[in-house]
Amino acid sequence: MNKLVRYICFYLAGVLLLLPFWIFGTFGSGVTVEQIIFHLRSGIEAVEAIDRTLRISFAQHVLLMPLLFPLTAAILSITVSRLARGRSAIVEKLLGISCLLLLLAGSATFIYKLHIPQYIASRFGNDIFSGLYVDPSKQRFKPPAKKKNLVLIYVESLETDLAGIRPGNVNAISAIEELPGIKVKDFLPAPGTGWSIAGIFSSQSGVPLKPFYYNLKAEGNFMGNFAQQGLCPNLVCVSDILSRNGYTQYFLTGPDLRFADMDKFFSSHHYNFAIGRDEWLKRGVDKELFTTWGDGIQDDTLFDEAYKIISSERARKRPFVVSLITVDTHFPDGFPSPRCNSDEAHSSFAGAFRYTTRQLAAMVGKLIADGALEDTEIIIMGDHLFMASDEQIRDNFSSDRRVYFKMITAGNRKPNRETMTHFDIAPTILDLLGMRKNPDEHFGLGISLFSKIPPEQYAHHLKQVMSDDILSPSIVYDRFWKSSRQAGR
Repeated sequence: MNKLVRYICFYLAGVLLLLPFWIFGTFGSGVTVEQIIFHLRSGIEAVEAIDRTLRISFAQHVLLMPLLFPLTAAILSITVSRLARGRSAIVEKLLGISCLLLLLAGSATFIYKLHIPQYIASRFGNDIFSGLYVDPSKQRFKPPAKKKNLVLIYVESLETDLAGIRPGNVNAISAIEELPGIKVKDFLPAPGTGWSIAGIFSSQSGVPLKPFYYNLKAEGNFMGNFAQQGLCPNLVCVSDILSRNGYTQYFLTGPDLRFADMDKFFSSHHYNFAIGRDEWLKRGVDKELFTTWGDGIQDDTLFDEAYKIISSERARKRPFVVSLITVDTHFPDGFPSPRCNSDEAHSSFAGAFRYTTRQLAAMVGKLIADGALEDTEIIIMGDHLFMASDEQIRDNFSSDRRVYFKMITAGNRKPNRETMTHFDIAPTILDLLGMRKNPDEHFGLGISLFSKIPPEQYAHHLKQVMSDDILSPSIVYDRFWKSSRQAGR
């Protein structure tokens, strides 16, 4: 084997061996192939929006550390050639064999750790999605005489287990647990909902998020942004319906909106204002406050700005939606605000959750004191489960984990069941806002929490949408990527 080829193979083997460990060490053990492909296909602008420490970590652990493999082989080859010249040919042959074995081991590790066989099998699964999807564009939506507002708060990685972290049964979210409202205890994480943009997307559309492959030939570039025309522009979301009914809609976050194509989703689904790092700067937020992931604003500042916007919109007496997503509680240890107390700053992810939820509860408390519940529905939910490592799952969490979901309303309207997925949130929101006459109508893959569907029927439906086949290739899903749409009547 040519020496250059051998050293390249050693390097590639190192990359394949180390990459899965970097992925799971950085993003948790729940990362899926769909998630990886989605981010790979989000284009260079989305890469630019990633936190710089993440880019540095990738370069160090995935691009530079594998150089140790060919470097070690080169040192061994040179040493043997000098000390045992008569046996150098044997050593070179052994190095060649070792290189191939290491490359094979690296490939096997990569395939096993990332569950590649299961992903390939899903590409040949049954298209159950097309049979289950109910198109909201064929339904009628009519607002009540007095329209209600919506504040939809996605808390990064918020799950119910955070109310009893092991060991010691530590409650890291007691502040929001003490808020009034109705909590749904069995919020199951369905396929295609397990990362931030996927949680937002699925909760507002009633369908899972999966990457779009089918224009690769036309693009000629796997790394090109597949969402140049928008993120599923032909898919009807809650925001499309509310826009047609006179709602002003905001989305707020701390970091750059381009990350994970968030900007593409909100611009293609009728949000009037999408505000991230660059927009906060233009709005005059103090530059000293941009200290969290991606050089964005911390959660406490985000809540302060959100409160101002909500109060301003309420004063205008026009219907609005304010959706926001936090970031400071991200795996592995969170990004503690400089303003949190010493205990919170030194308590890993639990401290980050304590501070963020304490500040969130303070904002919600102010809104309640202002009388906001007279005209506004408030939802607090996790975007997905905490992306824990295998060690954290073993030491800190139960084996039966659930995403967090709470509705805070004036009438404390109670749901008709205790089980849900992200897909059920869109029709639930529309029913909370009085936009539908029949709560039993499905919306995408979703069934409203206020539906009177018999338990056995919902259990059957749940089994289908929780199946990996829901991510199999679908003719109906592919149509969401077309650029024309009629968003409900």
